[in-house]
Amino acid sequence: MAVLLPAGLGIFLIPLLFFVLRWRFPTAGRQIAFILGVLALAAYAPYAIHEWPGLDVVAMVVAILVMTAFILGMISPPRHAESHKMTFHAGPATIIAFFAVIILLDSIFLTIATRGLSENAARQLLPEPQGGSVATSYFPGTVAHDYQEKVAQFQAYDAMREQQERRGWQVHRGWIGEPVVDKPTPFRIEVRDAEGEPIRDAEVTAKFLRFSSQALDFSRRLDEIEPGVYQATITPTRPGRWEIIVNVRRDGKTHQLRGMTDIAKP
Repeated sequence: MAVLLPAGLGIFLIPLLFFVLRWRFPTAGRQIAFILGVLALAAYAPYAIHEWPGLDVVAMVVAILVMTAFILGMISPPRHAESHKMTFHAGPATIIAFFAVIILLDSIFLTIATRGLSENAARQLLPEPQGGSVATSYFPGTVAHDYQEKVAQFQAYDAMREQQERRGWQVHRGWIGEPVVDKPTPFRIEVRDAEGEPIRDAEVTAKFLRFSSQALDFSRRLDEIEPGVYQATITPTRPGRWEIIVNVRRDGKTHQLRGMTDIAKP
């Protein structure tokens, strides 16, 4: 919505006002387009500053508003044109259609990237998992990288990552058995310090994220069943690939990991 709302209003209002004013001032098409482009940016600036959806979103909206006004000015005849009759050529129409398709696809991709696909759409568009009846989990990194972190939070995030690497905690994790849809399966985490001693009395949570729908995300707190060993029984709700983010907190220290797991069909 950060892109669709302001860009959609601009794409609707700029041509509407342009053709209304062009009808009143038929030889001033380019001047009208320039003024409308400036006014659109001036109207969007306070909204962008107040909401601040991110530099990438602002750049996309600004480009859409400027390009809309530019194309309208480009299809307008010069001021000294002999005929005041408005014309619309195939060349500019093709350019407008091209950018309209680009804007539509970018908006769809951005929406999917931030909100994910619905469960029905994912079932129709995405291939079935190829893991068969074998479910595997793997953790490629030491910290879950959230690439949508705000710029103001990046330094604190980077500092946490460096502290975590220096801390040297050892985390062993995985399912106890094969995770299957609607089947309660133990999920266990073992945490030790750099010397191999168990980390006791920690707060451990595991968040399961569904790629296709945020509505299916859920979290579980793991109980300490023995020194340094934490476990919870998880009942998967959908087959396929899930992302897991594990947070281990003790004495103000946080250790975070990200992993992937495949859930088998019953």
